[in-house]
Amino acid sequence: MRTTIVGAGPSGTTAALLLARAGHDVTLVDRDAGPGTDGTWDRVGVMQFLLPQGLRGPGRLFLESRLPDVHQALLDAGAAYGAVPRGAPPFTAGLHLRRCTMERVLWACADREPGITRRTGHADGLVRDGDRVTGVVVDGEPVSADLVVDASGKAGRLGHELRPEAQETAAPFAYVAREYRLLPGAEPGPIEPGPGLAIPHDGFMEMVFVQDGGTFQTLVVRSTDDHELALLREEAAHTAASALLPGIATWTAAERAEPIGPVRAGAGLVNRFHRQPTDVTGLLAIGDALLVTNPMAARGLSLGMAAAGKLADTVATLPAEEWAGALDAWARAELLPWYDDHCAVDATMHARWRHEPLTADGPIGWDVIADAAHDHPDWMPVIGPYFGMFAQPSVLEPVREQIRAQLRDGWQPRVPGGLTRDELAGVVRAAVAG
Repeated sequence: MRTTIVGAGPSGTTAALLLARAGHDVTLVDRDAGPGTDGTWDRVGVMQFLLPQGLRGPGRLFLESRLPDVHQALLDAGAAYGAVPRGAPPFTAGLHLRRCTMERVLWACADREPGITRRTGHADGLVRDGDRVTGVVVDGEPVSADLVVDASGKAGRLGHELRPEAQETAAPFAYVAREYRLLPGAEPGPIEPGPGLAIPHDGFMEMVFVQDGGTFQTLVVRSTDDHELALLREEAAHTAASALLPGIATWTAAERAEPIGPVRAGAGLVNRFHRQPTDVTGLLAIGDALLVTNPMAARGLSLGMAAAGKLADTVATLPAEEWAGALDAWARAELLPWYDDHCAVDATMHARWRHEPLTADGPIGWDVIADAAHDHPDWMPVIGPYFGMFAQPSVLEPVREQIRAQLRDGWQPRVPGGLTRDELAGVVRAAVAG
């Protein structure tokens, strides 16, 4: 079968490797020509390429079982197993790595795969024969295919007119990040299960994303309408703030680490779920063309790989006329709950930052569940697998019902201690003023 995949990011390349190894001829299309001969790579159209990311436990297990050579290549490139919650089995660990490391490894693996042909160019649109997609136009030239896979990312528009309107909610957050490297012989700072370290504050959040090769990134998350904290993008303000935030200060102490990149800002965050084009045959969507979530929880890579795996399995077991319907049903069952989950936590976290009381009939995000769990250690067998992404958000419903009862009785989640948003804003103003 001739398959053309538009988008050579992690999801698209994962699908390309799986399909090529199943005997299909794969053309992998991307506007980017890949790393330069000198090793540099100014990746086109990928906001997260130099921003914090990570591979959660399910994604690591997927690679270990389905693409073991990719898994080993990531380890060889410096990726490291993450921490696991107390009592959790070691197999639940994710991988600490950079997005650019993930892409470089996948790109190299695809270059070595006999069944994959690369094509550099822009996908202008689809070729159709009635209700069947028969190819894609790349830089004005038709490329015939029995299957076109849209892995073009959250900004791609390929075949959108053939799909139902997406469910989309803007994430009310923006962030600033900076990359550091541990000094020779220096030990890393504190690491928790997940991407690295997360410390909530009253009105903002600080995070550390552990990466490969002794590198890490710090992250300060703010409300999109907090224009004072937006000044953290200024190096003087960022440096002053980093010295006061407990987790970031520990990691970035002068005797421990040094910055290796500028302060970078991330904005325009959305949560989006877009269904498959079930009225045509020969077009499927995966990756951010299917599901986009707030990157704060580092779920995107793992969910994108799961979709690539499901696509390969669907193509292998069903006739073409059933591909879109089967992948759509799977996505609504397995991916849509994560979209809803992110919408809930975005709403509750933002409300708490604005000191708005939560209500029993409103959303209950995982930030609220984590706070309430301090008084309910018996919840851990339920919420632990969810936080590790080994259980769907639906397992939290009994816990949410208990929290709703607490809210009706007057309970509210705690206001985090430590540095407040107003105190941080004062530090930022002073640093910018010089």
